[in-house]
Amino acid sequence: MPESKDYAKRLVKGSTIVFAAFIASEVIGVFLRMILARSLTVPEYGLFYAVFSLVSLFALFRDPGISSSLTKHIAEFTVHKRFAKIKSSIVFSLIVQVIAGLVISAMLFIFSDYIALAIFKTPIASLPLRILSVWFLVEAFRSLLSSMSQGFQNMPILALFNFTDVLLIFLFATCFVGILGLGLNGVALAYPLATISVSIFGIAFFVKRYRHVFQKKVSITKPLVKKLLVFALPVFLGGFGGLILTYTDTLTLTIFRTLTEVGYYQAAQPSARILWYIPTTLTVVLYPMISELWAKKDKKLLGRALHFLIKFSFILIMPAALVFIAFPEIVINLLFGSSYLAGVVVLQIFGVAALLYVVYDILVTVIAGIGRPGTTAKIVGAMAVFNLIGDIVLVPIYGIEGAATTTFVAFLLGVILLIYYARKFIGFTVPAAPLLKSMMGGILTLILILGLKSILPLSPWPKTFAVMIPSLLFYGTWILATRAITKDDLRFIKEIVPIPGWLAKVARKIFKE
Repeated sequence: MPESKDYAKRLVKGSTIVFAAFIASEVIGVFLRMILARSLTVPEYGLFYAVFSLVSLFALFRDPGISSSLTKHIAEFTVHKRFAKIKSSIVFSLIVQVIAGLVISAMLFIFSDYIALAIFKTPIASLPLRILSVWFLVEAFRSLLSSMSQGFQNMPILALFNFTDVLLIFLFATCFVGILGLGLNGVALAYPLATISVSIFGIAFFVKRYRHVFQKKVSITKPLVKKLLVFALPVFLGGFGGLILTYTDTLTLTIFRTLTEVGYYQAAQPSARILWYIPTTLTVVLYPMISELWAKKDKKLLGRALHFLIKFSFILIMPAALVFIAFPEIVINLLFGSSYLAGVVVLQIFGVAALLYVVYDILVTVIAGIGRPGTTAKIVGAMAVFNLIGDIVLVPIYGIEGAATTTFVAFLLGVILLIYYARKFIGFTVPAAPLLKSMMGGILTLILILGLKSILPLSPWPKTFAVMIPSLLFYGTWILATRAITKDDLRFIKEIVPIPGWLAKVARKIFKE
């Protein structure tokens, strides 16, 4: 039990740090998109993110699963104090990514004019594509630093890297676009400059902080390479599916529809992704812990932790999802302006999809962390194939709504498959009752929101606050009244999270302890 509390406290502490940094990064990222949406036309905005999606699609071939393998094995080698193997693994990973990145970047740079006309149907895309091809190469270093941070379970430095990278992109882009008026090219230029700056700082930090690792002699042996690649290969296959899930929608819209619709989609989708940071902050910290627990063969604790995380993440994300579902026009208008209101239905679809993503992200992280990347590869691959076929069928007819619907159904398929394998490998018990209670509470709360929204004669912002406050109180009361959160849950939370005394007393009275 003490070990359980120790892992829980580490997870809470690490997740809190990562969550705070991710929220700060997301706020800055949203401000960047707001500035770009107002500084560029809708087609220009759509064009930049279409080009960015194409370049990012090649990330898998620069990093064929080696970063995930590095994260897992740093955690594993640290347990056994095999520091020479850690350094050798880092060097091997860097060599693979730099060589692959150099080849791909050169191809994108050389054929940028042809790609601009063939895919984006405008020569304007050529220069941003060349600039981002340079960013693609230097991104290998920042990606390596993130993997090392996770592997060493140094969440503060991981949070600092991510935040600094986003902040520098924002500052450079604001300067180049808002002040110098460089438009698309200025936005693209901000990415390599920010990544180079962060990489220089990160390399210096790790060499100094982990001197006991970097003083060791590099020995890239055949057994070590095999160990890294055996794990990386299925991650690569799964990552291919993941990239299809992430970027196919945008690229399909680019090919079959218009850049204006890409702009609408790239306003709605990133807005909804704000919700995805709730499970992401947990899984970033959780991944190396899972590897450590699995190495210690503590299957029982892992199953309990998984049950607990899924239940609480789902309950916590529901109110945020309801805001996006009930008030999509306010969210988009606030972030991007009235020119992007055509994306409100997409935002609603992704608001519902966020509920699935909570379960998906936690389960896929756990199954990969226990050394079953082949299973996650099959699942993500199935999702990707479904998403690709769905996009080809629905996007030409239904446009952005068709793309969003396909993604939603793909995640539903993934969750079903992941639950099956989690039960098979770990003995995981689905928290069905709490999830159903939360879903029912969410549906009733949404009905209440829509009802109040239709009858209150107020302007949008006062109406939003007037509707959400009683609605969220209703949801919280429902969760407590239906015992979706139990007394045991509260005791566990109290042990790992510093809760104020007055709040603990209120909780005890509600649950009549």
